[in-house]
Amino acid sequence: MADEQVSGQPRRPMFEVEREQRWRIWLLFALLLALTFGSLWLACLVVLGAAWLFEPVVGPPVWLFSPAGIAILLGAALVFSLVHWGLSQVGARDRLLKAMHCRSLDPGDRYHQRLADIVAELHIATGAPRVECVTVRTVGFNAFAFSDLRGGAVIGVTEGALARLSRPQLQAVVAHEFAHVLSGSYVTATVSCLLFGVYSALADTLDGIADAGAEAGAETVGETGLAAIALWPLQFSSSVVSAAISRERERQADLAAARYTRDPLALAEALWIIGRHPGGAGSIPEGLGPLCIRATGPAGRSPARWRDTHPPLKSRIAALLTVANVSPRDFERQVEQADERHARREHWSPAPRPAGGSFGAPASTSSAAPESAAYAPAGHAPDAPPTAALPIAASGAVHVAPARATGGGPRAARESAGMLCPTCGVRLAVASYEGIDVLVCDGCGGRLVTTGQVGKLLARREAAFTDEQERLADLLAANGNRLRRAAVLARGRPGAALVACPRCDAPMMRRHYSYEYAVEVDHCARCDLLWFEKDELEALQILVERQTG
Repeated sequence: MADEQVSGQPRRPMFEVEREQRWRIWLLFALLLALTFGSLWLACLVVLGAAWLFEPVVGPPVWLFSPAGIAILLGAALVFSLVHWGLSQVGARDRLLKAMHCRSLDPGDRYHQRLADIVAELHIATGAPRVECVTVRTVGFNAFAFSDLRGGAVIGVTEGALARLSRPQLQAVVAHEFAHVLSGSYVTATVSCLLFGVYSALADTLDGIADAGAEAGAETVGETGLAAIALWPLQFSSSVVSAAISRERERQADLAAARYTRDPLALAEALWIIGRHPGGAGSIPEGLGPLCIRATGPAGRSPARWRDTHPPLKSRIAALLTVANVSPRDFERQVEQADERHARREHWSPAPRPAGGSFGAPASTSSAAPESAAYAPAGHAPDAPPTAALPIAASGAVHVAPARATGGGPRAARESAGMLCPTCGVRLAVASYEGIDVLVCDGCGGRLVTTGQVGKLLARREAAFTDEQERLADLLAANGNRLRRAAVLARGRPGAALVACPRCDAPMMRRHYSYEYAVEVDHCARCDLLWFEKDELEALQILVERQTG
């Protein structure tokens, strides 16, 4: 009875969910057939009508209105729909993972292990089907769930949300995605995105071709225009369908998450943080927005708000506050307190030290953090003891290897064996840095990391920066344009001293980390390794934090 009061509706039997899922899938196919037929009929009418205007001998396209013409076009639309339906489901899981830039969980990453624990707990509590957990390397805040169309589900969280949300908030977000899985709506949304989300990408491609062809001549623009006219009804209708499906399912998932976690305020706080974060929704295509907890495109578009795939975050938060019986004023006061707690959770960790205890001081690992680590977002605070790792590998519910027992880990130890600093020649050692094992030099203070590790570190805010690192970031920000111009002018000039990759001994390419951040790094494309000199990695983190807020 309490569950019904929280969710607003009782639990439905599984057979009822499956029956509703089947008729929704058939409805999507019928919609695809209708849209294909309408677009094909309209394209034929435009082409034949234009031919009749310029060549009267052809005659008016009256056959399009005859039963025979309609039957022919309907048959062609049916064949196209069946082919498109089949092709859209071939390799759907891998295509969606690639489109969203997903990565598997790292069992040695403390943040990833926390996510795996939450997913395993919800899997046991809700009895959800097989779930695969992934992350997206972006500082944006978002989460999503989609079906692999084989009875399993994929749940993903961006690195930004994983790093900046507290454990109760992250648990509420994951519970929201579990609600989609348990209701079966994630299958409908997945099929809808696979069938209709492609038209948004095609429309963007046609717009690019039209812009590029404006200089090539009117013929290219004309051909592109005809294709755009034929595609517009499909694109328009698909956006309406996605919006209609997503808005209601998001409201239901919010209420269901409040039932699963018994903490509607945690989800309200998470939505408030997600909505105000300047990093946006992350690198997820707009056509796949219906799968996410927040819209990936511009929300609140006027006069097309009815095409938004998600309800306004304010209305979703208001609904959760009603369930929690909390006034907006009290919620604002609680959010201010959460901001203070959030600020204390940042910048508490000292500089990374090798696991063997170099740098002239005892090693500082995630298991032996300073007193300020009580505000660590990984759930190790005194009032929130770490959750024991569940037997994930044995249950088969979550596709992630169990956590390692040691801080450095055997893999990181093997990586460091025989690797020498490319700058000073000192043997590199393993160090724990913001929940990740990296290789550091005890002599010069350089860091050797992979490109994937850098993406994670830029989303996290455990490290405490020194005044010297802050001054280096100020210098890079003030002289960024000059440094970028100097780097462009120096390309191809002989005589530049290049350091050797610690793994393969090949010369590493010296470049800026990106055009936006003029931090000089040495990159080995073969080994996917980046070498940062002393304080350069921290300066890059400072620049990213200043931009993303």
